[in-house]
Amino acid sequence: MTKRQFSNTEVEYLRALPAVESVTQNRITYSRDFQISCMRRYLDGERPSSIFTSAGLSPAIVGRKRVERNIARWKADSDIMAAAKIGGSSGSLSSETRERLVSVQLGQIRSLMCQVLELKDRIDALERQLKKNTGMKCDS
Repeated sequence: MTKRQFSNTEVEYLRALPAVESVTQNRITYSRDFQISCMRRYLDGERPSSIFTSAGLSPAIVGRKRVERNIARWKADSDIMAAAKIGGSSGSLSSETRERLVSVQLGQIRSLMCQVLELKDRIDALERQLKKNTGMKCDS
């Protein structure tokens, strides 16, 4: 079985999320609060993928299998499930957590925009070089 490794950019992004306690290129450790909140929302009928996505943990980044395995593992953890059942159905994020998440996502968007602009500049330079090289070959 091959495990997809996270890029350095993904590791930085994940590390900044309130739901993530720690992250390496191979593994994510989620905060206890997120685990409990996730299972509370799951018990309320919300889909796992939307729970993770709302915390900035898109299955496109963390992987669908990771989401499924986490839900299965946390469902089997009696401490997490007891805390999720006691907590009631307040699955929404606190305003501080929501603001932090938005801030992290804006930073990620800015970083990606910079990467896009850098790549556009590189493409433009390569196109100019190609035209120059093609032009010299035609004149010969």
